Amino acid sequence: MGAEPIRAIQAYAPRLMSEREAARYLSIGTTTLRSQGPAPKRLGRRVLYDLRDLDRWADSLSGQPLTEPAQEAEAAEVERRFLEELAQRA
Repeated sequence: MGAEPIRAIQAYAPRLMSEREAARYLSIGTTTLRSQGPAPKRLGRRVLYDLRDLDRWADSLSGQPLTEPAQEAEAAEVERRFLEELAQRA
């Protein structure tokens, strides 16, 4: 298989992501995402992961629930890092 082209950089992280994008967002493999991650959404034949579900799942790994402002701050930081990584790949 050849390398897939990198999508154009968006000004925001998409709310719904493909399995590959979601795994990259969480810095885990697609197999780990499928077996241990949050349940995906289905739209026709497409399997999509909701950004909010991904953030909640990642937050739950520490076993310490975050307050609402802390969740929002953490999500913003993760999104910032994700966008930086996309910009570096372009």
